[in-house]
Amino acid sequence: INRSKLLQPLYDIIKLFSKQTIIPHTASALFIWSPILACICALSVTLFVPVAGNAFDYSFSLVVIFYLLIFVTLFVITGGISSASLFAAMGGVREVELMLANEIPFILGTFALAISYKTLSIQHMMGFNILWNPLAAVAVFIAILVKLHIKPFDIPEAESEIVGGLTTEYSGKLLGLLEVVKLVMLFTLSALFVDLFLWVPSTGLMSWVVFIVGILLVGAAIGFVNALFARFRIDQATGWLFRVSTLISLLA
Repeated sequence: INRSKLLQPLYDIIKLFSKQTIIPHTASALFIWSPILACICALSVTLFVPVAGNAFDYSFSLVVIFYLLIFVTLFVITGGISSASLFAAMGGVREVELMLANEIPFILGTFALAISYKTLSIQHMMGFNILWNPLAAVAVFIAILVKLHIKPFDIPEAESEIVGGLTTEYSGKLLGLLEVVKLVMLFTLSALFVDLFLWVPSTGLMSWVVFIVGILLVGAAIGFVNALFARFRIDQATGWLFRVSTLISLLA
């Protein structure tokens, strides 16, 4: 892998920020403000998710993370549908359905650890919990796939069906901002999984080694799933989440 391939996501974002931003004449002010607010919420999540064990030690950090992640999704939905595009409207409906089916397993999977540790602080729950509660790890990992729109859950932005879904009408700097949101969410949710299920207590340089190795493992797992599966229909995805994923999280 040469340097240009490693930096390609950065090049893509720089290119978008250098291009003209076109605002549809049917769009409202939310079309502009929603990506900005979504980016602020996504960046705010990073303050509460420990990176190599470092974060604000807030006693209710898990609850704050839940709310911020939901607001990221809601702002992206609001911005997309405010363009009055039919493709964005269809993507928005799919996103809402997925969110409703996915939040229950995500909350139950993480609260399984909160109940075990008797705390809502992420830092106090950190550990190699994939051994002690593998079902919670499975439930949370599936929820992360849905939140990141990884196959088979990339239904809200299916290019072959609805062009780009919620981001269809976005261009230039606003589209670049949404790409930043995606990358921040990828890092934050991967870091959250490492903290909750793959963390080995360590300090100093070793804590960074453990964190980076964990991030690479989660990234490899996400890439493997994305390459292995084809896209679900929305009814298949929501039905599977309500039945299988919710059952796994309840057992956890």
